[in-house]
Amino acid sequence: MGDTMSLNQKTADSRPSLLVWLSLVVGVLLFLVLGLATWWAAERLDSKTATDERRAVAAQLTEEMVRLPQEQDSSVIWDDAVLNLRSDNQVWIAENLTEWLSTFYGHDRVYVVSPEGRVVRAAEGERRMGRALDRRDAGSVEPLIREFRATLSNASDNTEDSTAAITGMGILDTVRLGDGQLALVSIRPIVPDTEAVKQSSGTEFIHISVKVLSEEWLRSVAEIAGLNEIRSTSISERNGFLPLQNKGGRVIGFLDWSPHRPASSLLLETAPLTLSLIGAVLVGLGGTIFWLRRTSIQLQTSQARTNYFASHDSLTGAANRVLFEEKLREALAYKHLAKTKVALVSIDLDGFKEVNDALGHAAGDELIKQVVKRLSSTLPEEATLARFGGDEFALVQPGLVSEAHARWVFESLVQTFHDPFVLANGSVEVTASFGIALEEGASISPAELLRRADVALYVAKGAGRNRLEIYDPQMDRASREKRALTADLRSALVAGNELFVLYQPIYDAQSGMIAGAEALVRWDHPTRGHLPPDTFIGLAESGGLIDELGAWVLAKSCQYAAQQELPWVAVNVSPLQFKDPNFCVRILDTLHACGLSPERLELEITEGLFLKSSPVVSTTLAKLQAAGVQIALDDFGTGYSSISYLRTLNVDTLKVDRSLIKLLGTDGPTYSIVRSLVQLAQALNISVTAEGIENDLQLRLARELGCTHVQGYLLSRPLTPDTLSALLTKLGSALS
Repeated sequence: MGDTMSLNQKTADSRPSLLVWLSLVVGVLLFLVLGLATWWAAERLDSKTATDERRAVAAQLTEEMVRLPQEQDSSVIWDDAVLNLRSDNQVWIAENLTEWLSTFYGHDRVYVVSPEGRVVRAAEGERRMGRALDRRDAGSVEPLIREFRATLSNASDNTEDSTAAITGMGILDTVRLGDGQLALVSIRPIVPDTEAVKQSSGTEFIHISVKVLSEEWLRSVAEIAGLNEIRSTSISERNGFLPLQNKGGRVIGFLDWSPHRPASSLLLETAPLTLSLIGAVLVGLGGTIFWLRRTSIQLQTSQARTNYFASHDSLTGAANRVLFEEKLREALAYKHLAKTKVALVSIDLDGFKEVNDALGHAAGDELIKQVVKRLSSTLPEEATLARFGGDEFALVQPGLVSEAHARWVFESLVQTFHDPFVLANGSVEVTASFGIALEEGASISPAELLRRADVALYVAKGAGRNRLEIYDPQMDRASREKRALTADLRSALVAGNELFVLYQPIYDAQSGMIAGAEALVRWDHPTRGHLPPDTFIGLAESGGLIDELGAWVLAKSCQYAAQQELPWVAVNVSPLQFKDPNFCVRILDTLHACGLSPERLELEITEGLFLKSSPVVSTTLAKLQAAGVQIALDDFGTGYSSISYLRTLNVDTLKVDRSLIKLLGTDGPTYSIVRSLVQLAQALNISVTAEGIENDLQLRLARELGCTHVQGYLLSRPLTPDTLSALLTKLGSALS
């Protein structure tokens, strides 16, 4: 009995011990399972974060590879590029193909290579380089040049005109340079954009841009992707990396970074708490669940941020080009229940560059942000707004039923620019031009839709800006007609028998004597008849003919003034002419050749020239005035009029715009504005010319206000040289 009882007692005593051990084993196993599950989850979450970061970095690299050849094509597909390269016009090449492209778009080094393999010009930023490939680039670029030359030869197959066969061709490769840096190299052919210029196979110049994946560029990518640092290496040394392959598929380097490990970091942070709660299974389990939830939220936030910056503009939050193209493809492919159309709208700000130059890049960035905010608040929910860079925007809007519907939707966008934009430096008035392409989704490709929107935008800007235009096939014909008219203007300048100059007298406001005359160029086109300046001055500026046209008008005007008893002659000057650093020398040489003293020449400039705030402009104006040439500020009172322009640049004459003179006597506020302008000019010892005098009341008020000179149809229309000469013989006659 005793032995039995003893055995039963031992059995009973062992049960709690067994339960304790069993509980302990279960607890240990539970914690092991929880530990392994936690470690597995952390690794998975950290791996997903690294993948998202890699995708964001790759998106930025892809966008750079897409942008590089597009930026080249903006200058290399151009008749003028081919012609100026053939004539070795180094100044033009620098301003349009090498130094300009390098500084404006940030290409590190730019080369233009002749058909014989000679480097025509090379630039690194604003600095001209030697006539050979830089030693850093030569080893990588020379094989690509040889390959591209062979590709061009095969494509054109010795044709008389290779333009159609090679336009759009190019080589884009990732290389390691001689100094060890990784870079993108893009090679494009330089081809004409019209049939007026031809080039045979083997005579093509080529354009080469080198974009170094520099520390500065890597820092910008890191900022966009939300990383602390990215560096280029030959061997990946960290857990976050992106292999870079050349076009042959060989890995030539890596973009390397330390990836975020939100899960692992959080695990280390919570380790003491986990250890302190190791004996409390339920509390530990609850803490683990809480940790997993918090980690999941952090991961989702990090992933959302990474995905956001991979598809959105970092300055404004608008969609970037990658997301926009995706939304455009979706809109074109979507099958609506009813028959609808997709609208693609190209948007460009009017006068943004002037604001940026006058107020600084910080103000320009703030203006861009406010523009996106206004547009976004006006757009329908299904529309997608994107920023392509600078002041260029685009939006895609599906579900439009007609052109009238499109105009109703997008006119509201034009209205958003009616109120000024308030910046830190003051308020500015900026408008925008809109080009709309409206098509059924299945009937057109995304590229063609974008091209049509750009054509419509070009028409909107040419029609006066601050408006919208919807694409019509006639616009393509108008574009071709513009190119043809530009070619006619070039021929007219060579022939010299179609252009002529009229002179509109400018009178002394008090005595009524002729004080001078303004030279006004006209064009007697053989098929289009008489063309006013508004028809062809813009063509001359956009077609690279403004320097030649301006020199022709100046020479004609100075010759006439020198031969007549004309006190002085006023000649209009385009702001583009001031890009020539030798502009002052050319003016003075013309005066000397014509025998006209500098005091008898007045150059009329616009406020847009002052807004460029260029040292070249200031220096040129100072030299001209020092020589005795008079400077008149034309159309004053209609733009960004500023007293600082008048004080710092010392203009000699203000020409009050005809839009203000027209309202004299009928609009009280306008009368006060003109009176203030005249008083301002008098305080600065500047003469004042009232333009556009069309009736006796305007003439009387201009005299009473103290205007120095008057000009307009009431007094005289523009006259031929012979008619003005006859009028000059009556210098004693006065205005009635």
